[in-house]
Amino acid sequence: MSETDTDQIDRLLTSREIGAVVAALRDDRGWTQETLAEIARVTVRTVQRVERGEPSSTDTRRALAGALEFQDLDAFNMPWPLPNYERIRAEHERLLRETVEVEIKPVANGRHLREFAEAAEGWQHSQLVDMTPSADAALATLRDYFQDYGDVHDCYSETQKLGVNADFQELIDTLAAEGIGLCAGTRRVRIGGFADDGAILATFVHLVASSLDDLPKAIRVQRHMSTKW
Repeated sequence: MSETDTDQIDRLLTSREIGAVVAALRDDRGWTQETLAEIARVTVRTVQRVERGEPSSTDTRRALAGALEFQDLDAFNMPWPLPNYERIRAEHERLLRETVEVEIKPVANGRHLREFAEAAEGWQHSQLVDMTPSADAALATLRDYFQDYGDVHDCYSETQKLGVNADFQELIDTLAAEGIGLCAGTRRVRIGGFADDGAILATFVHLVASSLDDLPKAIRVQRHMSTKW
């Protein structure tokens, strides 16, 4: 694996970066440039040049490191583990290219969840938090019920749908008691067939379980979800 394949690289700080670190640590201590110069036993003009990002000598950097209480006086003369911005930028661009953002909203009640199940021609379930065994069991039951009902919902009478509402509400309440909330959103996706003209559009429902106190407003999902019949 090359350095560009990692999210962190070890390299020397530039003069500008050294200046920024020195200025930030000085400000954290409430020191003036004069105070730092006195402690480091350098001139105020030297501190000013360093903080402006101008080149400095090894001895000057050692003196400033000592004044700022670095354990290693050569801290400014050796490589630092730093974020690999090139790699991070490339990963961000890949994420934007390969995924799409789907808006999701809190599931208000059992009827709301039933309507999502009726709209779904496909679904994706996501879990964003760790759960207790009892919450895991309730969520698994809810997911199974969601999919099973969605497959045959057109066989239900309006009266029977009231019972589905109540069943979903009971599971939602069980999860809420465990601090778990549900969000859902829809997305139209292209499902490809074997022939070029065999593609159809389908509604995918994204059902997300997360902390009740921190429900997300959107998730990112794979942009391409085509399926062969």
